[in-house]
Amino acid sequence: MATSKTPTMPSRSTLPGRSGSASRLLRPIIGLLVLLIVAGASVATTWMITTRSQRQQPNSAVQINVGQAGAGQPGATPTTFVPPPTAPAAVPAPIFIPIEPFTVSVQSANTERMLHVALTLRVSDEQTRQRIEKYMPEVRSRILLLASSQTPESVQTPQGKVDLANAIVKAVNKPFTPIPDGQYVTDVLFTAFVVQ
Repeated sequence: MATSKTPTMPSRSTLPGRSGSASRLLRPIIGLLVLLIVAGASVATTWMITTRSQRQQPNSAVQINVGQAGAGQPGATPTTFVPPPTAPAAVPAPIFIPIEPFTVSVQSANTERMLHVALTLRVSDEQTRQRIEKYMPEVRSRILLLASSQTPESVQTPQGKVDLANAIVKAVNKPFTPIPDGQYVTDVLFTAFVVQ
C-alpha cells in the first residue's frame, strides 16, 4: 500500500516577508498623490466652468428675488440689479414760500383764545411757487379759515399740529378759481406756533 504524504506548509513566521518599512512609506505617498490629483481636477473644472460662463454672458444682469413667490411665474418681471451711479445724483434745491404770521381766534367754549401761527410752505416746482405767490390772498384766506375752526385743545398736541399741517396742505392744493388743476404743496413747516 502506498502511502501519500501531504506536503506541509511552512508557518507564516518562517515565510520570507515583505519589508514593513517600505509598505509603511508607500501607502501615505499614494494617498497624497490621489489627493493632489483630485484637488487639481476640481480646480481645473471650476476654472473651466467660470471662464466658459463669462464668455457666454459678458453683460448679463444679476437677478434678485429668485425663488420668491411669483418670481418664476409667467408674466412676472424679474427684478434686475442695477449698479449704483459713480457720481451722486443732483438733488434739486427745495423751494420754500414763507407766509406772513397771522393771529386768529380759535373756538373755545369758556373764553376767547388766540392762535398765533407763522408757517412756510414747501412746494415741488417753480410753477407752483409762482402760482401761490400770485394767489397769496386766497392762500392766506384758506389757511385763516382752517385755523380759526380749530379748538385750542386739538392744536396743542403734537398730533393736532400734524393734522393741522395736513389739512393746510389739502386746502392750499385745491385749484384756484380760473385754473383747472391744483398746486403741488408737499409740506407745511411751522416756524411759530402760540396758543393763548
